[in-house]
Amino acid sequence: MRTMNYRITELTEPDNGCEGFMPGEEPMVTLTLTSENGAVRTVKLPDALAYRLKWDTGVTVSDDDIGKYCK
Repeated sequence: MRTMNYRITELTEPDNGCEGFMPGEEPMVTLTLTSENGAVRTVKLPDALAYRLKWDTGVTVSDDDIGKYCK
């Protein structure tokens, strides 16, 4: 089976305003992904993990990576 690749076209970081996050709550980032054939999907992963993986707008990720790291 062929692995599909997606380009990160939008990255939305959490904004909890002045309340911040609850103790133990992990901030999640939402990625909007566009496939090679134009299909769009969104996924979430921990903000710190996205930063560590260097996943930012314009980066290409595979189905395998998405399945491994995203919810």
